[in-house]
Amino acid sequence: MTDRDHPPSSPCRHTPSYEDTEYTSYLIGCYETYRRPFVWVRTGHERLVNRCEMYGTVDRDSPIDLLSITRYMIDDISIWDILAELVLLTTEPPPANPFDIDHTFLDNLSSAEQAISTGSLLHSLNGLLSKDSVVATSDILRDIKHLALRHVHTLPSLE
Repeated sequence: MTDRDHPPSSPCRHTPSYEDTEYTSYLIGCYETYRRPFVWVRTGHERLVNRCEMYGTVDRDSPIDLLSITRYMIDDISIWDILAELVLLTTEPPPANPFDIDHTFLDNLSSAEQAISTGSLLHSLNGLLSKDSVVATSDILRDIKHLALRHVHTLPSLE
């Protein structure tokens, strides 16, 4: 058997346990040997199993099977597709837009932090729109409009 016959293991015994919180965290990695990405659940294992019956028992050290990763070798799948699937699987109720921007968070940033954050978010969201498989395109366009306005209004305060 070759390395490609067995998915890589990623022991999470050194990952701090946050099982009593509302968060699920992941490790996303890609190895040249396997020529595809893998996703490991780092915290929130039980939450994933409770919400996603198709996963059965989630082995803490083995990668999870996602539809986006299964389609990776056939379709034009990117990190954005994987992230969208993870958000939709582990958020209750699943959001209409897995890339929804928390504008309240941005309100609490300094002008410099807002300028950097809005510029980065605009770049990321514009990259999403170039993908055919992106969900919630109208919501993303709405967020781009709001972020662009916020970005333009923030820049003069940096002088």
